[in-house]
Amino acid sequence: MLNGLLLALAGAICFECSFVLQALAVREVPAMRRPGVGALRRLVARPRWTLGILLGLAGFALQVLALRHAPLTLVQPVLASGLLLLLAFSVFVLRERVGRREVVAVIAIIAGVSAIALAEPVRGETTNEIAFAVAAVGLAAIALSAFVRRTASIGVLLASAVAADALAVLAAAQAARALPEVLPTVAWCALAGVCGLTTLASESAALQRRGASRVAPIVLAGQVAVPVALAPLLLDERWAATPAGAPLLLGGLLAVVIASAALAASPGVSRLAVGTGEGQDGVGGMR
Repeated sequence: MLNGLLLALAGAICFECSFVLQALAVREVPAMRRPGVGALRRLVARPRWTLGILLGLAGFALQVLALRHAPLTLVQPVLASGLLLLLAFSVFVLRERVGRREVVAVIAIIAGVSAIALAEPVRGETTNEIAFAVAAVGLAAIALSAFVRRTASIGVLLASAVAADALAVLAAAQAARALPEVLPTVAWCALAGVCGLTTLASESAALQRRGASRVAPIVLAGQVAVPVALAPLLLDERWAATPAGAPLLLGGLLAVVIASAALAASPGVSRLAVGTGEGQDGVGGMR
């Protein structure tokens, strides 16, 4: 499990660096009424966005490798802890002051991830194929709902981003299980990639409507909570390896979700999300 933990930490670093670069690029494009191919085409023309995507791909590869050694229940909260890197950027680059909320959030994230690790969740070896298919169809329908409307509401955009990201995480877990078989691994990675682009498009449009301080906490909480909640049902992960395993894990997960959402809404992290040092509340991009 230690190898999985270290790989997840490396993936978190790649994802957060990717996040900052994408945010800077998204700020340069015209406002998007809804996500679509045209919006993504404008982003691809931005070198910083492309570099951010490459770092995101590196983070994804590390995520898949991490899922080979550790359960999704541990890997996903560790990836969320990458927000600590954004906080460090805000302190040393933007000269933001760290307040009580940020200190408490940092402590809670570290304690939460530690609690999850101590709970020793067990990585499943089988997949409930019927349940997985039903969940995948449901998540895909929610994710695509933002693309079939002329002007998607903020609620639809947020639901789309969370659902697409959850499906991407589940696909990454399946890719990890398919290794070293080439075709199944490529197929699952391709699904995860499509879902990742869907998340990016929906979230970018949502960020232009409400700003990072309001959007990021909701999306980030969903990115952690939804796939972890589905893991025992779909991926046969077990949370009760020790007598106190389930309560310890649930407490740690709750701490990570709440603290990550609070940290995502903090001024320094929000300023990084909108790609500006002037404290404006505009657009950005998540992993």
